[in-house]
Amino acid sequence: MLDPSVVEPTPWANGAGSTRELAAATDADGSTTWRISVADLDRNAAFSLFPGLDRVFVALGALRLTIDGVTSTLVAGDQAAFPGEAVVSVAVDGPTTALNVMTRRGRCRAEIVLRWPDDPRPEGVDATVLLADGHADIRLTFMPPAKDPR
Repeated sequence: MLDPSVVEPTPWANGAGSTRELAAATDADGSTTWRISVADLDRNAAFSLFPGLDRVFVALGALRLTIDGVTSTLVAGDQAAFPGEAVVSVAVDGPTTALNVMTRRGRCRAEIVLRWPDDPRPEGVDATVLLADGHADIRLTFMPPAKDPR
């Protein structure tokens, strides 16, 4: 069980917020294969760019997420998926948090299912994040490496 409350926040790369990295894995070359984190969102902010990664963002409170100029209002539990190269910003009316899972495009992908704490954990879950009102179960699917065309 990954518990954000026991992880110290670190500033975002762009300085506009903070995150609590809960778990991560890298490829042999040091690039991120997957990463699970919880962001502390206390003001309007632009997201950092993460080329080559895909993101699944789960709002844990009300917020407005703008992805490449299109704004969506999200409430707790709503998910948004977008590429790490997208221009993304968040607007909040008060402090909230969000779960973020990033995966290396073409190498790995993530699925997130929210559940109540008393509900049984489904089979095949790779990680569970403890949230204020429940759990987030994360399933990672790995793709076979591309074959050399030679």
